[in-house]
Amino acid sequence: MAKSIYEYVRNFEIMDPCLPSTWIVVRLDGQGFHKFTTKHNFIKPNDTRGLSLSVRAAERVMQQQKEIVLAYGQSDEFSFVFKKCTEVFNRRAR
Repeated sequence: MAKSIYEYVRNFEIMDPCLPSTWIVVRLDGQGFHKFTTKHNFIKPNDTRGLSLSVRAAERVMQQQKEIVLAYGQSDEFSFVFKKCTEVFNRRAR
């Protein structure tokens, strides 16, 4: 099987584990959110369609990733808190 053309990216990975028995918080920031809201004519500041979409997306992530215990959203960002004892991704920071 041929390797991906992006295989070289692994050379930049750092095995930098998070401390054991600590909460891991992953923050996801929306990209192109302003363009998306303009395209779909969202009403500022809080369009219920956008809020509902964001909440459903976060719920879906939590359903698929059982190690997440809390999700928090603000604007176009969502933070996901993993269990203190999680070993997901070998607790790598990057």
